Amino acid sequence: MDKLILAGSGYLGGYIIDLILQNQHNFSVKEVCRTKKNRSANVENIIRDFDQEKIDLQFTENSTVIYMAPPSTSSNKDTRIGNFIKNISNLKIKKIIYMSTSGVYGDCGGKTVDENTKVSPITERATRRVDAENQLITFSKKNNVKLIILRVPGIYGKGRLPVDRVKLREPLVNLNESRITNIIHVEDLARICIASIALENQIEIINVSDGSPIKTTAYYEYVYAAINVELPKYITFNQALKTYSEKRLSFLKESRVLNVEKMKKIFDGCIVYKDASTGIKKSLGV
Repeated sequence: MDKLILAGSGYLGGYIIDLILQNQHNFSVKEVCRTKKNRSANVENIIRDFDQEKIDLQFTENSTVIYMAPPSTSSNKDTRIGNFIKNISNLKIKKIIYMSTSGVYGDCGGKTVDENTKVSPITERATRRVDAENQLITFSKKNNVKLIILRVPGIYGKGRLPVDRVKLREPLVNLNESRITNIIHVEDLARICIASIALENQIEIINVSDGSPIKTTAYYEYVYAAINVELPKYITFNQALKTYSEKRLSFLKESRVLNVEKMKKIFDGCIVYKDASTGIKKSLGV
């Protein structure tokens, strides 16, 4: 039985566990996080804080690790994953699957980017992800550990839709000015994570998404339609810059199309929700 460690497990981790149990995969699963989780009895919940300098991670010996913890926020370096790497450096790890972000590419003005495109992050969180990727690549080469880096766009699914914002009917940017973005349903990402376990690649970086780039405004319009709320007023991009929250603006200022041809070849059949409308309806149970 293969040992699978879900490090920093949370929202995505729950879906990975559900798929493993549904499909009766032959894994011994340990979910590692800061808080107690009420999961299946078949999953061992281990409490660890990756920010601590010394962490007992002996249980990761001879395992595959899916690392999902967000970066630390104390600097532009990801010291959290640095601590994790330091504490497994003397252990035999088969493979690490890392949840990175497509934000590492920065603002590309709507142009298409593939895995060979130079990273150019414009946000602090994406800068930390680049640092984490580099730390993992160095560790992989030094210790002969297989590494899969998944560059993931916005994740949506049950409980992860802007329903409250839609109910408040906040203004939307005019469709012709709206930036193009990429998304993926959490169930599809969970399928990709599980499929990554079997990959034999030494170091591989893979863009993942539903393969259907979408304008942010269109995404919101699908949510409005799904919950049957009247569309709000539309505003210009410049008006949005003056009224949107800083967090929402950080997504609004980036525009790119992810080339996911590599994903399609490697993870054939993993993407079930190929358009946002279907995925949003499924997530809302409508």
